Order: sequence, then structure tokens, then C-alpha cells
Amino acid sequence: MSAAEIQDNKWEVQASKPNFFTIGAIGAILMMGGFVLFFVALIIGSVQGAFTEPGALTVDKGAAEKKAAE
Repeated sequence: MSAAEIQDNKWEVQASKPNFFTIGAIGAILMMGGFVLFFVALIIGSVQGAFTEPGALTVDKGAAEKKAAE
């Protein structure tokens, strides 16, 4: 192998390793984590709403109390 081929192989190995410690990479990881948490909360709320009695949900309690007060 020539020196150029050896240097090219070293560059390919180094370039194939992801760099997690840049500002962009950390931001992307945090953003993906936020999206995951949002969708998990959405799915949990959907399942809770599907299997809970309509009167037992506390989501609209404030709106129902305001409507009853009027």
C-alpha cells in the first residue's frame, strides 16, 4: 500500500465515527428527545382518554365549572 492509501483509510475510519460533542449534535439529540417525550405524552393521553369515563376526566373541569357558574 502506498502512503496515500494508508492516509485515505485513516481518514475514512475517522470520518465514519459520529461526533456527538458538537453544539449541533447535542441540539439534535435534545430536539429528538423532546419530540419523543411529546409523542409519548400524546399516546398516553389518548389511551387514558379512550379508557376513562367522560365524567372522570379532569381536563375540562375548569371549563365545566365556569359554564355552570353562568
